[in-house]
Amino acid sequence: MSKPFHYDPDKESKAYPMIRPVIHFLVKFVFREQVIGLENIPQEGNFIVACNHITAIDPVFIAENCPRTVHFMAKVSLFKKAFPRWLLTTMNAFPVDRGRVDMKAIRYAQALLDRGHVLGIFPEGTRSKTGTPQRAKGGVAMIANQTHSNILPVCIYFDGKPHFRSRLTIRYGEVIPYEALGLEDDEHNAQTLRDAAAFVMEKITELWQMKHE
Repeated sequence: MSKPFHYDPDKESKAYPMIRPVIHFLVKFVFREQVIGLENIPQEGNFIVACNHITAIDPVFIAENCPRTVHFMAKVSLFKKAFPRWLLTTMNAFPVDRGRVDMKAIRYAQALLDRGHVLGIFPEGTRSKTGTPQRAKGGVAMIANQTHSNILPVCIYFDGKPHFRSRLTIRYGEVIPYEALGLEDDEHNAQTLRDAAAFVMEKITELWQMKHE
């Protein structure tokens, strides 16, 4: 990274409200986008947005249409060059090292939720090469467990590989209450965390299977 990332959960990008409509216009120009289920997004309070991962700009698809500001975890390598770093920080993203258990990023994610913000996570941990949802890693369940946060499942769906004027559907599902994850009585059990993460991914996959309906 060219310089250390400044972790401050009490500070949001001042440029975000200005760049968001520009990004929204660009997405509408490049893709034939439809957004379904915006009424499922909580209007207040903290929660975790959990979404499948297809492209490097997946956070953009959510940020440009979600009425709540989402702080996304993004892989640390994206912050090494000036323009991607500027764009990501403008959109309130922060780096996470996916090659290890990045406790600094995890603690920052927890601090964001503790302050009532919205956290964005891709539970698969990396982009799907086939476009179909893959197995989730345990991070989403671990953070939900530490903060007792509800989870909003989201699906990004393309027909085949994305290209200019591809049809794009972004679908927001119903909120998964923290209590539905089965974590209250067994917070240190690794298998329970894996099961909870798999449950979240199952809900995302159900949205994905609806395609453009």
